[in-house]
Amino acid sequence: MNTFTRLISTLALSCCIVASNADDGGSTIMSKAEIDATLTQGLVNLTTGRTVSDIVMRHIGVGEENMGVSVVQRSKTEVSDTESGIAHTDLDEIYYIVAGEGTMVTGGKFVDKQTSVSSLLGPMERGEIRGGVLQKVKPGDIAIIPKGMPHGWHEMTTDTISYIIFRGDPNKVMEIKTSAE
Repeated sequence: MNTFTRLISTLALSCCIVASNADDGGSTIMSKAEIDATLTQGLVNLTTGRTVSDIVMRHIGVGEENMGVSVVQRSKTEVSDTESGIAHTDLDEIYYIVAGEGTMVTGGKFVDKQTSVSSLLGPMERGEIRGGVLQKVKPGDIAIIPKGMPHGWHEMTTDTISYIIFRGDPNKVMEIKTSAE
């Protein structure tokens, strides 16, 4: 089963459960209370002047690869003359929009691409995106972003946007995090 099929299957089972090869044979559960607390913490993080809060809830081994669940909040973004964004060279992502609305830009090509390595997300590319597709998202929507695809936010029409990211990590570039602590 390929990485995307596994990610979609996991998402379909529950947005709160990630299958795990735990020693006891059980799965990793993130309760609604924990998810809500993480969403609240992300909004608090934005009040400190940050424009993005990306909190890894879990990142676990599932055999030959790792999978992760993060909660992300972003402050309002106004429309710009140029689109900019990032691409994760090793991570497939599925966004589940929880609150807020906006327009994503995905696909296209980077102009004057820059590369870096994030301690949180591994190797990344960033830059101006040309030829991307604009798509509006609202609560309940899901976006699938394959590794290497440029993506960013064209605008947000609400003060913040909150989403849960499910990350497939076949090259194991992210640190393991098996509990809320």
